[in-house]
Amino acid sequence: MSSTPTLRDFLIAAGVAIVVAVAIRVWRARSAGRRQGPPHVHDVLMKRAEAYASESPFLAHLCRQYRTNGHLSDRQAKTVAKAIARLESERRGAAK
Repeated sequence: MSSTPTLRDFLIAAGVAIVVAVAIRVWRARSAGRRQGPPHVHDVLMKRAEAYASESPFLAHLCRQYRTNGHLSDRQAKTVAKAIARLESERRGAAK
């Protein structure tokens, strides 16, 4: 019986380390989904923008970007609000 570790021992230890690392990542990812904070400032605005996304490629692009990043700059939010106001006024004008 030799007290020096063999290649087999190293491979077993490496395999266990990989399994533990993956398990920790999965556990952190699942627990992060449960700890969602308060809604973002622009959530309401972007929900309104999604209603008009089919009419405006610009709004569709920003809605995809917001879903991906979860963030818009204040400048982008102002532009979205202007675009929504323009589309809403066009709808009101067409309804009359």
